[in-house]
Amino acid sequence: MEWLTTKIEYEGLPLYLRIPNYKNIWQFKKIYQNLVCITHHFDSIKENGLPTSDYNKSLFDFDKETIDLLNDNGIIFLVETYDGARMYWFYAINIELVEKAFEKLKINHSDKKIELDISKDSEWNLITEYPVKLYKSV
Repeated sequence: MEWLTTKIEYEGLPLYLRIPNYKNIWQFKKIYQNLVCITHHFDSIKENGLPTSDYNKSLFDFDKETIDLLNDNGIIFLVETYDGARMYWFYAINIELVEKAFEKLKINHSDKKIELDISKDSEWNLITEYPVKLYKSV
């Protein structure tokens, strides 16, 4: 997957954004209507809230596994790194499958502090109202 990245400052701290380079993300809007966020709280951070370099390198496998977590049940549309945490944002179809996949991730990475949040967002408000333009409008 090709990723587009940017860094901005938000409330005095660096905010790193990574989005997949979808040709047309809006084609998935009718299919995926549940907003999913997996938050990983870092164990080792710098003063500015970013992970330390060696610690960040140690997260590559976890990062890939999390990005690929939902397979055909959802799509990832944003990865945020900010203030001591990394948030993986998805839209998904089946909440039960998301919960099962997350439980497996927790078991495989019991050393990581991760949490799951799921809400309904059929209008994709997070993308359309995000403070930075993530994707071209429909």
